[in-house]
Amino acid sequence: MTGSSPEASPGPLFVVGAPRTGTTLMMQILNRHPRIYLYDEIHYFELIWDDRESIGDVDSPQVRPRVYERVREMLRHVGSHREIADALPDEELARHASAAGGGYRGLLTSILRAGADHHGADVAGDSSPQDVLYIDQILEWYPQARIIGLVRDPRGFLSSYKNYHRRGVATYRERYNPLTNSMLWRSYMRALQAGARKHPDSVAVIRYEDLVDDPPTHLKRLCAHIGVPFDGEMLNVSASNTSFGNEETEVRGIVASSRDRWRTELTPTEIWLGERIFGREMQALGYDPAGTGGPSPWELLKVGAQLPRRAFNLLFRTGKPLTWAKLRRVLGSFRSG
Repeated sequence: MTGSSPEASPGPLFVVGAPRTGTTLMMQILNRHPRIYLYDEIHYFELIWDDRESIGDVDSPQVRPRVYERVREMLRHVGSHREIADALPDEELARHASAAGGGYRGLLTSILRAGADHHGADVAGDSSPQDVLYIDQILEWYPQARIIGLVRDPRGFLSSYKNYHRRGVATYRERYNPLTNSMLWRSYMRALQAGARKHPDSVAVIRYEDLVDDPPTHLKRLCAHIGVPFDGEMLNVSASNTSFGNEETEVRGIVASSRDRWRTELTPTEIWLGERIFGREMQALGYDPAGTGGPSPWELLKVGAQLPRRAFNLLFRTGKPLTWAKLRRVLGSFRSG
C-alpha cells in the first residue's frame, strides 16, 4: 500500500477504483468505524459537476430549488439513501453550502456533511468507484482530502463482472465482454496510478488481495492515512460474495475466498485476451501473468461478434449515470500510454 499519514484533522474521504474491485467492501469496513460515514455511490461528479453548464449557478435563488431536489433524487435513487434525502431541507443544504464557500464545492461539502451528521460521524465521504477519474478535481477542492484507491487482479475483476448476473442482475451478462471489460479496468487503473504519482500523500493505493489476506495490518495503515485510530469493529463486516449469487451463507469478517476464483471461472482465451490488453498495468501492480496457452480461434470470433452490442451496453445500459465528460475521460485513458 502506498500513501502517507495526513494532518491531524481529517478531510473528506473518497474510496475509488474500478467497479468490482472491492470498493463496496471497503465502504462497509470503513463505515464500521464510529467516526466515519461514506455514502454508497452517489456519483456527484458525474450527475452534478459534469452537468454544471446546464444546471447553472447553484448559489442562485432561482436554481437552488431545482438543483436541491436533484440532489435528493440522487441520494434516493443512485446512492439508496432515502432516509437522508427525506430529512434534508433546502435550508440546511444552503446553510452548509454557504459556510463551505458556496458553488459546486460547497454543495458537495453540504451533501457529505449531511450524511456524516445523520450517522454521528465527523469524517464524511463517498465511495463512487468512478471518482477515480476525478482525483485532480477532488484534491483541488479539498487539499486535505484522503483518497483510497482499490486495486484488484484484473482477472479477478473479469471473473466478478462475468458472474455478477448470477445475483439476478441479468444485464451484467449483456455487458460482459473480455475485450471491453479489460480496457475498462486498464483505463481506471491508469487514472489511479496517475493520481497516486501526482498526489502521493493524498492517495493510498491498496490491493484487494492484500486487504483480504491480512485485514488488521492494512486497515491500521489506512486509518493512519485517514487520520483516525484503528477500531477493531471494522473487521466485523458482513462478508458475502457480491458476484456469485448462489452463495447465500453470510459470514462475519473479511474473507479471501474469491481472490483466486478467476482461475476456474475464466477460460484460457479470456485470460489470454485480457493479459494482452492490461498486461503492463497488471504487472506494474504486482500481478504475474498466468502463462496459459493460446486462445481458441472460435472463442475469439465469438468475442469479436459480441463486441459492438456489449460495448454499447457497457457504456449506455449500466443503470449508472454516464455523461459525455466521463466518456471523454475514459476514452482518453484508452488512448494514453
